Amino acid sequence: MIRLMRMDDTNNKILLLFSPESSLSSSMVHQRLADASLVTVKRRLAELTRLELLESRGAGRSVTYSLSKKGILLRPINVDSYLSTDVDSRSGITSFNFSLFDKPYVPLFDKEELAALEAATAIYHANAQSSDEAIHTKELLRFIIEFSWKTSQIEGNTYDLISTERLLRYGEKSKTNTEYEAQMILNQKEALELVLENLSLWAKPTVALLEKLHTIVGYKLDISRNLRKGLVGITGTNYRPLDNEFQIREALEQLFSWIQTTDNAYEKALLCVLGISYIQPFVDGNKRTSRLLSNAVLLSGGFAPLSYRSVDDREYKEATLVFYEQNSIVQFKKLFIDQYIFAAENYNISSK
Repeated sequence: MIRLMRMDDTNNKILLLFSPESSLSSSMVHQRLADASLVTVKRRLAELTRLELLESRGAGRSVTYSLSKKGILLRPINVDSYLSTDVDSRSGITSFNFSLFDKPYVPLFDKEELAALEAATAIYHANAQSSDEAIHTKELLRFIIEFSWKTSQIEGNTYDLISTERLLRYGEKSKTNTEYEAQMILNQKEALELVLENLSLWAKPTVALLEKLHTIVGYKLDISRNLRKGLVGITGTNYRPLDNEFQIREALEQLFSWIQTTDNAYEKALLCVLGISYIQPFVDGNKRTSRLLSNAVLLSGGFAPLSYRSVDDREYKEATLVFYEQNSIVQFKKLFIDQYIFAAENYNISSK
């Protein structure tokens, strides 16, 4: 399992005193951190500034500190403690953070995390090389079934895995589930098949490709194909995404600029799944589309795609909510790494 952050307790406690919008002096930090001297606090603030997790402004006694973009993204949050507070009492961000996907581009994985991901990829490739094409084909269908089931379940679909398999293998619809639920799952399969038709196309995702995937996700589900033109609320949070079509498109262009700038496939995939969920560019189907695009990026580079089969739905939703309200990727990144390792060890669908 991947640890959330390799920093001592004092540095973590200091980071947690800051919100993405706050600015504190060393004396203010000292007042709120009862178990450290002012000298220690000043030394730790300087250290966190050197690590580029904090930014300082001013000089002498007027120096104040605030979270840098890196500090915002990589600040560890105690999810259970944070979400135990009533939604209307939480101190999270309620409006869209325009600077989140703008420069500077922050590396999202540290060396230990990248080593764990690369080790998993090596296992994935080794398994693929020891198998023939018939096994790859069979495994691909298994992945499509399990991903289509789980990504739909996360969004409230009540189809079970066995019923999903019968639907996708034989076209048999469950008599105890709705037509809507069946169509949601069928759309996921069709979207994955579109990706697989031309994998190289998805190495550099664009807004146009995102919209293409979303059109399939929303097929026969009464979901508008276009970017949102108005406000949309998200259950369980006071965070409100952008409500202007032109600003939404601008935010997407910024996100895809970052994705296309990095050569790290894991970063690209994480940015797809979190960034699109945060922007919420469509009226519905955003998270399903984000997971599809994230997997398209991974598959295009010969990496293991995530089925999320073993993920806890509540854990997934809570990690996403923390990103919406605090912009910290730490909890979701841990989930992403764990699911990638699971996928690399359990699926054999690549011949690379």
